[in-house]
Amino acid sequence: MKFFTHLVIVVFLSSIPLTAQATLNIYTEEWAPISFSVDGKPDGLAVQVVQEIQKRIDNQDPIKVVPWARGWKIITEQPNTVLFTMTRTAERERMFSLIGPVAVGTTNFYALKNSNLKINSIEDAKQAKAIGVYRSSVEEQLLIEHRFSNIAPSSTPLLSAKQLIKQRIDLWCNANLTAPSILAEAGASMDDVKSLYTISANHLYIAFSQGTPSEEVDKWKQALISIKADGTFAQIYRRWLPNDEPPMATERIGL
Repeated sequence: MKFFTHLVIVVFLSSIPLTAQATLNIYTEEWAPISFSVDGKPDGLAVQVVQEIQKRIDNQDPIKVVPWARGWKIITEQPNTVLFTMTRTAERERMFSLIGPVAVGTTNFYALKNSNLKINSIEDAKQAKAIGVYRSSVEEQLLIEHRFSNIAPSSTPLLSAKQLIKQRIDLWCNANLTAPSILAEAGASMDDVKSLYTISANHLYIAFSQGTPSEEVDKWKQALISIKADGTFAQIYRRWLPNDEPPMATERIGL
């Protein structure tokens, strides 16, 4: 009887997977064309890349579109959290595991086409009356690091774009990848503005919070490698950014 009981226990334990797939809370933001929502459903370049990764690793956790500040709060407080896309910085490498890049661009200072402002350096930009920027974004963090005192943060990039068009701010600090769609939503276009200065390169990654199993992060990385290797990634990238070259290398950095 004792032998039979032990046998049952051994059979039961052997049927349990050694590594169960983690349930992930996955977040992105309204930042077209990289990520956005249509009728409550997420879409965009990075969303389609993440969905392809999920398909290949058999992950069915939903992607939720939330304000960036909310996503940032959750990923800094809770394990098993994914937030995309996140611009790579030295500070963020110390806080998260990052895989990518999934997109590459620049962060620029934009002014109205008829503006007389001339920006040849970061110090020049500090002389502007007000610089519009998305609250809690990497752009705002970048300006804070450079000790700007003329920052005018807003709850969405769209509000900053509208403030520029209405001449309530002198400069708008934003990524080149998303500026065209944000301006279009504001009733303007890139023809109405000019880029005066590039403040930094903008390499975008998928971020995982502290406490997320390392093997889970590696699964996502391997899936991204395979997407890039078989041409799926380039196809998605050129669908959204037809004039840009997709970043084909893949790395894991940070934690």
